[in-house]
This record gives sequence, C-alpha cells and structure tokens, in this order.
Amino acid sequence: MEYIIAVYRSRSVAMRVYNYLIGQNQTCAIVSTPQGAGVGCGLSVKFSRETLGAYGNIIRQADTFVGFFLVKVALRGTTITML
Repeated sequence: MEYIIAVYRSRSVAMRVYNYLIGQNQTCAIVSTPQGAGVGCGLSVKFSRETLGAYGNIIRQADTFVGFFLVKVALRGTTITML
C-alpha cells in the first residue's frame, strides 16, 4: 500500500487543507506525521496520488507547507520518501 502525505509546520493549516479537500469531495485523512519525515507539527494530510495530481499546486501554496512524502507500507516495514 502507498499513499501521499502533505506535511505542514502548523496543525491549523493541516486541518484547513484537510477541510478544503473534503469540501472538494476528495478522500483524505488527518494522520500523525511519521517520524521518518523528520519535520512538521505532528499532523499531516493523507491522500492518494490522484489527489496530488489534481490538487497538488493548491495544497503546496498553504502557509507552513514543508513537503509531500510518499509513504510505502510493506511487510518488511514502512519507507518514507520526500517527493
């Protein structure tokens, strides 16, 4: 399984982006920022690659944006890569 997270330095900004995506009828979730990302406020917005393609430019314009990370979950563990 793999998904994208958007990491922010502000919890309120993460919530604002989440609410924006929900308002656009996108499937997303608020998740704890994985330690492997090494940055952020502790909350990130999780969504699919398709959402990144459609809304990535809008999402990255939010204040305190740190970056997008690809999270891959496998039997051998989880890998996190900055995009």
